Amino acid sequence: MMRGVFFLAAVALGLAGATSAAPAKPQRVMSLNLCTDKLVLQLLPPERIASVTYLSRGQDTGWPAADVSRVAVNYGTSEEVLAQHPDLVIAGTTSTLATRALLRKVGIALLELPAAESFDDIRKLTRTIGHAVGEEEKTESLLRRMDATLAELRQTAPSRPITVVAWDGGGNVPGPATLFDAILTAAGAVNVATRLNQNTLYGNYAGFDLEQLLALDPELVIYGGSANGRPDQVHQQVQHRVVRKLFADRQITYNETLFRCGLPQSADAAKQLRQSMQRALAALRNHS
Repeated sequence: MMRGVFFLAAVALGLAGATSAAPAKPQRVMSLNLCTDKLVLQLLPPERIASVTYLSRGQDTGWPAADVSRVAVNYGTSEEVLAQHPDLVIAGTTSTLATRALLRKVGIALLELPAAESFDDIRKLTRTIGHAVGEEEKTESLLRRMDATLAELRQTAPSRPITVVAWDGGGNVPGPATLFDAILTAAGAVNVATRLNQNTLYGNYAGFDLEQLLALDPELVIYGGSANGRPDQVHQQVQHRVVRKLFADRQITYNETLFRCGLPQSADAAKQLRQSMQRALAALRNHS
């Protein structure tokens, strides 16, 4: 409950800062965050976008939402902001610190938004951005589609939740009160990390060793895309030979961006995850 109060306060402060200087329908919107990129690209035509981050042109960022090649990209620098003359800049609260400080100093409208960790957060963030850019109707259309998908998932939920363990690209385990956990729950799964009685490593992320994994005995193991096949110590941990042997046919890879960015399409991510889990379990039954 307290986290929800802080989230609302952060959104309210960010919106107040943006609307004090930005026009009702900003014509040169600049995004400094991959997650806000994806909302801006859905809500605005290319001619109203000054730029989005270079990350939006990556190959694994999820739904393209728009032809990003028609939009300029930025690297989050102060020089780019001054050169592009935006009338509204949208950013996260944990990156591009120097650039955000400059924006406040020179008086360019800045909307700073925290990360979404639930579907309620997604509704608040999407509406905040939609209001700031003057596109409330498009915003509500996106949210109606999200809520319809969530309702479908609830109506078709499996009789018994599927137990899973997940590692993100950094080899950490998303715990309770994370967007990942919200997506898992909507998909009809139970995140076994919520059963761990231990302190988190940072935020709501945790870590556990091989013995704990075997004791929890999840039905499926899920990896963030960049953790699967990466030659480093993290990869060695999450792909231990015992894990490979016991969970050889019970592994799923997911797109990390779609599970980190709070978007209306997070409901589609939950739907895709359910389909992947059902296929994996069906294959196991057929082989047994």
